[in-house]
Amino acid sequence: MEPMKPLPLRRGEKIGVVAPSGSVNEGQLCAGVEVLRQAGFGVELAQGILDRKGYLAGKQKKRAQALEDFFRREDIAAIFCARGGFGSIQMLPFLDAEAIRLHPKVFVGYSDVSILLNWLLQKCGMVTFHGPMVAMEIARGLKGRSAEFFWGTLLGEKRKWQLQAPETFRPGFAEAEMVGGCLSIVVTTLGTPYEIKTAGKILFLEDIGERPYRIERMLTHLKMAGKLEEIAGLVFGSFTNCEGEGDRGLREIIQELFRDAPYPVIAGLEAGHGEENLLLPFGAKMTLDGKTGSLSLLESPLA
Repeated sequence: MEPMKPLPLRRGEKIGVVAPSGSVNEGQLCAGVEVLRQAGFGVELAQGILDRKGYLAGKQKKRAQALEDFFRREDIAAIFCARGGFGSIQMLPFLDAEAIRLHPKVFVGYSDVSILLNWLLQKCGMVTFHGPMVAMEIARGLKGRSAEFFWGTLLGEKRKWQLQAPETFRPGFAEAEMVGGCLSIVVTTLGTPYEIKTAGKILFLEDIGERPYRIERMLTHLKMAGKLEEIAGLVFGSFTNCEGEGDRGLREIIQELFRDAPYPVIAGLEAGHGEENLLLPFGAKMTLDGKTGSLSLLESPLA
């Protein structure tokens, strides 16, 4: 079955803001909320969004309930995440996929929220959006292409696009839906009931602050778990502050691990933990052309 597409946002509608992972800085949250209001939207914060349980945004069951409540409510047009960190995976046992499936709507986040992006796509059959978060990039102010992709896509104005990646490692052509997200987060799903499904998909990976040996270890883990065998293609996004000392960096790792890959592999897409964080829909049809180093959105991710 094709994933359900949420309705586009309309100015004047209400956006619900949740904290599914790490504890939230109130000042940064308020700054992001003000940006959303200035953009013409109503904003409602999830109950307990400023709760703290050490580095977590409160208890996992309460975080799950807040997210599910926003999905159930008809007056909430979209759900934006406040920040990443850690904690999204703890919520999954408490979420009712059948109930959420009845209320598809725009859901945006990245980093640790990669867990929810893929779970909502796999378990609820819902297109999701890998992109900027309220107490992070939105609070700092979206600019340039990040703003264009974010608002243009979610408002239904940017229905198709083509992006160029600076490096191509393997040729080939693929047409498929995208899944993935933060590499170090995606790897944590392996061996759990929430394991990412990559067969036949374009896999997108990005990360921040990981030394090359850790990146190689995680990619090797994905490979040995069979998650890189049947993918349609592979896209590497931003790997910010991931270079170490010596002559074995990300480029050499990709070249070695994927030298015989039967699918296209490109790198350097400006999405993830970088200066630019272009909104990427998970579950919408895309093409990946290894010959030209391009990733193209073929259809609107919205209904």
